[in-house]
Amino acid sequence: MADHWITSIGLDIGTSTTKFIVSHLHIGEQGDRFSLPKCQIVDRKIIYASPIYTTPLKNEFEIDMDQLAKLLTKEYERSCISLKDVKAGAVIITGETAQKENAQTIIHYLADRAGDFVVATAGANLEGILAGKGSGAMQRSKKTEGIVANVDIGGGTANVALFQHGRAIQTFTFHIGGRLIRLKEDGEIQYISKHIKPWLKTNHFNLQIGGIVTYEELKELTLCMNESMLSYLIGSPQFDAQLLLFEPPAGSNYPIDEILISGGIGQMMNEQTSQIKEVTKYGDMGPLLASTLKEAVQKYIVHIKKAAETTRATVIGAGMQNTEVSGATVYVDESLLPLKNIPLVTVSVEEHGKWDSESFHFRLQNAMIQAKKLYDEKQDPPFAVALSSIKYCTYIMLQSLAQSLYDQFKTYFPDASKLVVICENDMAKALGQALAKRSQQRLHVICVDQVDFTYGDYIDLGLPVAKEAISISIKTLAF
Repeated sequence: MADHWITSIGLDIGTSTTKFIVSHLHIGEQGDRFSLPKCQIVDRKIIYASPIYTTPLKNEFEIDMDQLAKLLTKEYERSCISLKDVKAGAVIITGETAQKENAQTIIHYLADRAGDFVVATAGANLEGILAGKGSGAMQRSKKTEGIVANVDIGGGTANVALFQHGRAIQTFTFHIGGRLIRLKEDGEIQYISKHIKPWLKTNHFNLQIGGIVTYEELKELTLCMNESMLSYLIGSPQFDAQLLLFEPPAGSNYPIDEILISGGIGQMMNEQTSQIKEVTKYGDMGPLLASTLKEAVQKYIVHIKKAAETTRATVIGAGMQNTEVSGATVYVDESLLPLKNIPLVTVSVEEHGKWDSESFHFRLQNAMIQAKKLYDEKQDPPFAVALSSIKYCTYIMLQSLAQSLYDQFKTYFPDASKLVVICENDMAKALGQALAKRSQQRLHVICVDQVDFTYGDYIDLGLPVAKEAISISIKTLAF
């Protein structure tokens, strides 16, 4: 066995704050002269964590690229690493920052300068899942029979992800965050987010830009806002909580057994304030939103606690990689390679060891609906379908799989020109041919197999390394 360490970085550019972290990942390489080597991460050490910076903005609409570049350069120097040393990691633009006019320009800038790892804007749903991984909620759900919710509250949103048995089962987002109302030291209101104005009006909070809000008025408002969110989570919504939702969640609400609070607001839950000057130390209502959250949780029976990791939940350890080689018989046009940073959407082919075409069609449809929320439709391919739980694939089963895959993908992603399918079993060539036959050149089909994507979030498809086999890099945002 050969062992070595690689350097991984994480950078989270959020609504309020920006964080940078460096990890060393211990790679164990296994293999002999009769087989191709396989690399796995066996250990991780955080060697550097930056201060938490205020996200640099030019104005309400643009990220300050120059200041962000200076910040990143300074943090590289402080951490004593150079770009050539970085082999893995993730740069994620989250919250309201992902909606800034130049967010995509930032993405391209970072992608060119940040090495071979995930660079993406994270929508509210994906951000919620990432935070839930980082906070420990996903891991916690593996140890309990109930459903664990992670609520990550930052400057612009409260992103909720529900986990059961180690898997995300639902996500939704509230317009709740510390910087949705911005204040001067004396309580003068400088900014009110348009997203909360209907809720404020319905709940009779008459705030105006340029007006003065007292400590008592702001405490009543933040307490009511927190109770709106918590009451919605336990299934008994109050104070017109639905007005704070980004959009109604898909399907009915699940019964939640435990709630973890992460994000900057979670970090400040134990801080106390007694006057407006203490509340406005960051120029917003964040400290009071945090302290009244602690007060609000006392009113609910469900177990609610601060997460083990709060402010850095979305960024810690971002960038674990698992590299391997595909099966020897794949279906791929080499001219399309390499493809990097393709999100993975895992769909179980069989359930309880049995194949049923209607059940698979339903699971695939749900996966497509979720993927349409999570990923950028303009990216091509928008994601890769990862087929798991296949014991044996008959000819009839393979044709049914191909028909469902093609129909559902074209229905939900009609503008995509590439369909990527990843299989655990040795079936890529036949499935790729079946998909190509149905496509009739309307789609470029890429189908690879013998890939272990159990803990994967993203995949890189590299160039051929042995006959038809191609190099595969499985990436997970590891926390």
